[in-house]
Amino acid sequence: MEKVQHTKECIMCFSAIDSRAKKCPQCTSLQAKYSNLENNPIIIGALALSIVGIFGFIFYQNIYVAGLEDQAQKNLIANVSQINTKNENDALYVACIGQVKNESDFTFKNIKFKVDFLTDQNTLVDTLSITDEDLIILPNDSTNFRVRGIAQKQAASYNNCQVTITDAWAYK
Repeated sequence: MEKVQHTKECIMCFSAIDSRAKKCPQCTSLQAKYSNLENNPIIIGALALSIVGIFGFIFYQNIYVAGLEDQAQKNLIANVSQINTKNENDALYVACIGQVKNESDFTFKNIKFKVDFLTDQNTLVDTLSITDEDLIILPNDSTNFRVRGIAQKQAASYNNCQVTITDAWAYK
């Protein structure tokens, strides 16, 4: 009795191969129905969905949440309660003391303050920019702050100060 050899077509290179072959001898691709990524709609669909999800998350974090954080940072309100000067170690130090009010749902840390020191006539005397890495401003709360630095003018020149929060790291 003569043996009849049955053949099938390779799913990748379309060569005629033995019907029992699990791997094509020409292109070495596996012959199982869904063994190759190109022929597996479930794997392709899951991969596409994962990629769309990753880009959606990146968009959400970098555009939407960043916009909310920026808006919340703009709503941080700094109120000055006093200004002090002190001679210490042969240098004059000036300090602006007050309270920051946070009316957002974000917590802030690494607060960067810009303080403009003014005379009685609101003439700019000095400016300090300081980052307070220890200060944490909780959501819907008020926190005391102090910005201190070496004075560049005489103590009598420092009468008022205006505080601006120029940057802060927000998180929920």
